[in-house]
Amino acid sequence: MNFSLSNTSKSVFNLSLIALIIVVLLSSSFKSPNRKVAKEYTQNLTYTVYVSGSKRGTLHAQLTRASDRSFKIRLETNIHFPFTNVLSLIQVNYTASGLESASSFKKINNHVNEQISLQKTIGGYILTNDAGQKNRIITQIPFSVGRLYHHEPLGMKELFSERLGAFVPIKNLREGEYELIQPDGKKNVFVYRYGICTEMRTEMMACNVRFVLSE
Repeated sequence: MNFSLSNTSKSVFNLSLIALIIVVLLSSSFKSPNRKVAKEYTQNLTYTVYVSGSKRGTLHAQLTRASDRSFKIRLETNIHFPFTNVLSLIQVNYTASGLESASSFKKINNHVNEQISLQKTIGGYILTNDAGQKNRIITQIPFSVGRLYHHEPLGMKELFSERLGAFVPIKNLREGEYELIQPDGKKNVFVYRYGICTEMRTEMMACNVRFVLSE
């Protein structure tokens, strides 16, 4: 015995199939309100700080990157000199087009010694120092000193210092090694391997200081 669908049954079946496809397509196009649109990736680096050869502190460098190419960096440094404790914190926020905002402060023996902030605005940035004075920077900032632990400054000639609120020159000494020159003449040397800073050498309070990446 042969069974066949009538024209009316076929039409109803086709309409039901089309309706089911539309429902599936619509449901897949809507995201749950609790789902995060941009997934984040976090990279943590920890450095041991040596002052004249002795362990005197740590630097924690954290990079948090989103899928929209924006990222945040947080650098917290604690160093213990004889009779002096130094705490510094630098935070920077980047979008795909460059630096969006930054803040930096330093405490010496729990007293704020330096404090500065930077905020992007139309045509540049507004820089606010620890005295509350505001200055305008009319340029874009694609790379700042806060990035140096996670990103090798390939091809860069100058960087913006969040702590100083000014541009400072940087030069390539040899492959994977760069020298950052501060306005007072002090030099910071950054050494890289596979794009990550493995060591930074500088001078603080008349002492030789090394930041060495912990294994």
